[in-house]
Amino acid sequence: MHTYKYFLFLVIFFFLPNLPAEASEEEELSIIGSVWQLDRNSSSSKFSGHGQVLYFFSSDAYQTYNARKFSHWDTFSAVDSRDLVRLKKHQKIKLQNSKFNEAIYEVTLLDGFYAGKTYFLIADELKNFTQEKNDEEAV
Repeated sequence: MHTYKYFLFLVIFFFLPNLPAEASEEEELSIIGSVWQLDRNSSSSKFSGHGQVLYFFSSDAYQTYNARKFSHWDTFSAVDSRDLVRLKKHQKIKLQNSKFNEAIYEVTLLDGFYAGKTYFLIADELKNFTQEKNDEEAV
Protein backbone atom coordinates (compact mmCIF):
# COMPACT_ATOMS: atom_id res chain seq x y z
CA MET A 1 0.00 0.00 0.00
CA HIS A 2 2.84 2.36 0.83
CA THR A 3 4.43 1.76 -2.59
CA TYR A 4 1.17 2.68 -4.26
CA LYS A 5 1.31 6.18 -2.74
CA TYR A 6 4.85 6.74 -4.05
CA PHE A 7 3.86 5.56 -7.49
CA LEU A 8 0.85 7.89 -7.51
CA PHE A 9 3.04 10.78 -6.36
CA LEU A 10 5.55 10.12 -9.16
CA VAL A 11 2.81 9.98 -11.79
CA ILE A 12 1.33 13.27 -10.61
CA PHE A 13 4.74 14.92 -10.29
CA PHE A 14 5.92 14.00 -13.79
CA PHE A 15 2.75 14.28 -15.86
CA LEU A 16 0.72 17.17 -14.44
CA PRO A 17 3.31 19.93 -15.08
CA ASN A 18 3.09 19.10 -18.81
CA LEU A 19 -0.64 19.78 -19.09
CA PRO A 20 -0.40 23.60 -19.43
CA ALA A 21 2.34 23.23 -22.06
CA GLU A 22 0.07 21.03 -24.18
CA ALA A 23 -2.76 23.57 -23.96
CA SER A 24 -0.34 26.33 -24.97
CA GLU A 25 0.79 24.32 -28.01
CA GLU A 26 -2.83 23.82 -29.09
CA GLU A 27 -3.53 27.55 -28.69
CA GLU A 28 -0.39 28.44 -30.66
CA LEU A 29 -1.35 26.05 -33.46
CA SER A 30 -4.82 27.58 -33.64
CA ILE A 31 -3.49 31.08 -34.42
CA ILE A 32 -1.00 29.91 -37.06
CA GLY A 33 -2.57 30.70 -40.41
CA SER A 34 -4.84 33.37 -38.97
CA VAL A 35 -5.08 36.94 -40.31
CA TRP A 36 -4.48 39.94 -38.05
CA GLN A 37 -5.09 43.65 -38.63
CA LEU A 38 -3.01 46.40 -37.04
CA ASP A 39 -5.11 48.48 -34.64
CA ARG A 40 -2.53 50.85 -33.22
CA ASN A 41 -0.14 52.83 -35.38
CA SER A 42 2.93 52.43 -33.19
CA SER A 43 5.21 49.83 -31.74
CA SER A 44 5.41 49.13 -28.01
CA SER A 45 8.70 50.98 -27.90
CA LYS A 46 8.41 54.71 -27.25
CA PHE A 47 11.58 55.39 -29.28
CA SER A 48 10.52 53.62 -32.47
CA GLY A 49 8.58 56.28 -34.34
CA HIS A 50 5.40 55.63 -36.30
CA GLY A 51 4.19 52.23 -37.41
CA GLN A 52 4.52 48.68 -36.16
CA VAL A 53 8.01 47.30 -36.79
CA LEU A 54 8.55 44.02 -38.63
CA TYR A 55 12.02 42.53 -39.05
CA PHE A 56 13.57 41.06 -42.20
CA PHE A 57 15.68 38.60 -40.18
CA SER A 58 14.34 36.42 -37.37
CA SER A 59 17.64 36.85 -35.51
CA ASP A 60 17.17 40.64 -35.41
CA ALA A 61 13.69 40.21 -33.96
CA TYR A 62 14.96 37.71 -31.39
CA GLN A 63 17.88 39.94 -30.33
CA THR A 64 15.47 42.85 -29.82
CA TYR A 65 13.08 40.60 -27.88
CA ASN A 66 15.91 39.40 -25.60
CA ALA A 67 17.22 42.92 -25.05
CA ARG A 68 13.74 44.10 -24.02
CA LYS A 69 13.00 41.12 -21.82
CA PHE A 70 16.33 40.90 -19.98
CA SER A 71 17.59 44.49 -20.38
CA HIS A 72 20.71 43.31 -22.18
CA TRP A 73 21.18 46.51 -24.14
CA ASP A 74 24.97 46.36 -23.71
CA THR A 75 25.15 43.18 -25.82
CA PHE A 76 22.40 44.27 -28.21
CA SER A 77 23.38 44.52 -31.86
CA ALA A 78 21.75 47.43 -33.67
CA VAL A 79 19.40 46.51 -36.48
CA ASP A 80 19.95 48.10 -39.87
CA SER A 81 16.89 50.22 -40.67
CA ARG A 82 16.92 48.82 -44.22
CA ASP A 83 15.99 45.47 -42.67
CA LEU A 84 12.83 46.86 -41.05
CA VAL A 85 9.34 47.46 -42.37
CA ARG A 86 6.81 49.66 -40.59
CA LEU A 87 3.16 48.74 -40.90
CA LYS A 88 0.51 51.41 -40.78
CA LYS A 89 -2.88 51.15 -39.11
CA HIS A 90 -5.35 48.73 -40.77
CA GLN A 91 -2.66 46.76 -42.64
CA LYS A 92 -3.01 42.99 -42.37
CA ILE A 93 -0.61 40.14 -41.74
CA LYS A 94 -0.97 36.36 -41.76
CA LEU A 95 0.85 34.31 -39.13
CA GLN A 96 2.83 31.53 -40.82
CA ASN A 97 5.01 30.01 -38.11
CA SER A 98 6.45 30.60 -34.66
CA LYS A 99 10.14 30.56 -33.76
CA PHE A 100 12.28 30.69 -30.62
CA ASN A 101 9.68 29.14 -28.27
CA GLU A 102 6.85 31.27 -29.65
CA ALA A 103 8.75 34.53 -28.98
CA ILE A 104 8.80 35.46 -32.69
CA TYR A 105 6.19 34.97 -35.42
CA GLU A 106 6.96 34.57 -39.10
CA VAL A 107 4.33 36.65 -40.92
CA THR A 108 3.31 37.38 -44.48
CA LEU A 109 2.17 40.89 -45.34
CA LEU A 110 -1.23 40.88 -47.05
CA ASP A 111 -1.39 44.49 -48.21
CA GLY A 112 0.78 47.54 -48.66
CA PHE A 113 3.94 47.98 -50.71
CA TYR A 114 5.54 44.77 -49.42
CA ALA A 115 2.47 42.53 -49.79
CA GLY A 116 3.36 38.86 -50.15
CA LYS A 117 6.77 39.22 -48.47
CA THR A 118 7.72 37.38 -45.29
CA TYR A 119 8.92 39.22 -42.19
CA PHE A 120 9.19 38.56 -38.45
CA LEU A 121 7.16 40.03 -35.58
CA ILE A 122 7.94 39.93 -31.87
CA ALA A 123 5.08 37.91 -30.35
CA ASP A 124 4.50 40.44 -27.54
CA GLU A 125 3.60 43.03 -30.18
CA LEU A 126 0.70 40.95 -31.46
CA LYS A 127 -1.33 42.84 -28.83
CA ASN A 128 -1.33 45.79 -31.27
CA PHE A 129 -3.36 43.67 -33.72
CA THR A 130 -6.84 42.19 -33.73
CA GLN A 131 -7.59 38.81 -35.24
CA GLU A 132 -9.82 38.91 -38.30
CA LYS A 133 -13.07 36.99 -37.98
CA ASN A 134 -13.27 35.77 -41.58
CA ASP A 135 -9.84 34.64 -42.82
CA GLU A 136 -11.06 33.42 -46.23
CA GLU A 137 -11.90 36.92 -47.51
CA ALA A 138 -8.55 38.40 -46.47
CA VAL A 139 -6.36 35.85 -48.25
